[in-house]
Amino acid sequence: MRERWARLWSVRVRAACGAMVATAFVCALGTIVARTVVEDQWSEDARDHATDVAFQVTFALETGRSPVGLHDHYVVVSADGRYARTVGFPTPPRGDGRSRTGDLELERPGPGFVPAVGWGLRKIRTRSAVDGEGTVQTYVVGTTDPLPPARFREATGLDTRSAQRLTVYTLVASERARTAVTTLDRLVRWGMPGAAVFVGLTAWLVTGWALRPVEAIRAKMAGITAGDLDQRVPVPPTADVVAGLARTTNETLDRLEQAHLRQRSFVADASHELRSPLAALRGTLEIPLARPQRADWPAVVAAALADTVRLQRLTDDLLLLSAEEHRPREGAAVDLADLVEEQIAERAYSGTASDTASGAAPAFGCDVERPALVLGEEARLARVVRNLLDNAARHARSTVHASVRLDAGTVVLTVTDDGAGVPPADRERIFDRFVRLDDARDRADGGTGLGLAIVRELVTALGGSVRVTGGSTFTVRLPADQSP
Repeated sequence: MRERWARLWSVRVRAACGAMVATAFVCALGTIVARTVVEDQWSEDARDHATDVAFQVTFALETGRSPVGLHDHYVVVSADGRYARTVGFPTPPRGDGRSRTGDLELERPGPGFVPAVGWGLRKIRTRSAVDGEGTVQTYVVGTTDPLPPARFREATGLDTRSAQRLTVYTLVASERARTAVTTLDRLVRWGMPGAAVFVGLTAWLVTGWALRPVEAIRAKMAGITAGDLDQRVPVPPTADVVAGLARTTNETLDRLEQAHLRQRSFVADASHELRSPLAALRGTLEIPLARPQRADWPAVVAAALADTVRLQRLTDDLLLLSAEEHRPREGAAVDLADLVEEQIAERAYSGTASDTASGAAPAFGCDVERPALVLGEEARLARVVRNLLDNAARHARSTVHASVRLDAGTVVLTVTDDGAGVPPADRERIFDRFVRLDDARDRADGGTGLGLAIVRELVTALGGSVRVTGGSTFTVRLPADQSP
């Protein structure tokens, strides 16, 4: 059930639903703002119109003229409260329930319609004569200037001994505002679902179109196996994140293919190299076992031990190369000059196995500058120095010289011998695994063909470089430790 739901709740569906929710939210928020703006605008227009009507009525009362062209609702109240006149109301806004329009009422006005001074707005609750329900309505309140008794009598029909003001209440009609808001609500009620569905469908289609290259990448990746790592995913002709994903995927496949090829070559070479010492060890043991009475068992054991040592050395080198590919790069500052002096002193005192076999040990010497600090592990740096010195001792005629110096933020290690040197055509190939030059094919000298490959692997891991210069000189450059 969960897997089925996960398939249904795809990226396209999520994008479509998200777009629909966002559209509904924006429409709802826009509706709230629009309703407020529309209602305020129409209400303001209604107040302006009511104010204009109040001005016209007060002007007519002050000048004795009748308002012309007015069809609005208003109430006139005298200052002493004896007089009230309603115009335009089907039911007077009073509490007595009588329905008379435009009549002269010689009674007191209804509740809320009281005499006032000045202009302003007032909310008044009025009751309907039909059902008695009250509604709150807004009125613009205006007053005339004090009317002389004669003018007051002409306007109201009442006698007065002093000048009095008349108060005019003009109804602020809210029907137009309500109509506009109702129309807007109707449009939103029908339009918002349609807009949400349209946007959701558009998002669903656009997302599907945008994800087609991703689906092509997925389908291609699903068909790539260990046997066809040369396949690559299609790269869309765009400069977006999908094209970047395709390029990164192809770069990853390139690295996987190269790693797979290296692994196959490594396994094949390792099998070939292990076969020889194993075959020699087997022959060393099988021949004496065929005639045990005639065997020189101490010699047999010594030969078997020598083959075992060679086999162990080769196995250790293979394990080192395999572990180095997955080892984290970390370490502390190590003085490379100290390591070189220690290795030179050790060889100068005891010599090496290959030198002993040849009958003449080369002379070792060094020239170092201090401090020559390099960031790395001491054991790995010592292995670099040891392998280079072992290689030089194997090919030297009489001398091996090492030097350490500083050069523009790098520590430079050089190991030189007075041998024949490396031909220019082989100066890169010599760092490959299991590579031996023609004059070093004999495995009896102890070489495994992995020493220089280990040197390059370790130096590269430390951020440096190694190369052959001058025929028989190996130069290693490592970043100097710049920490205080």
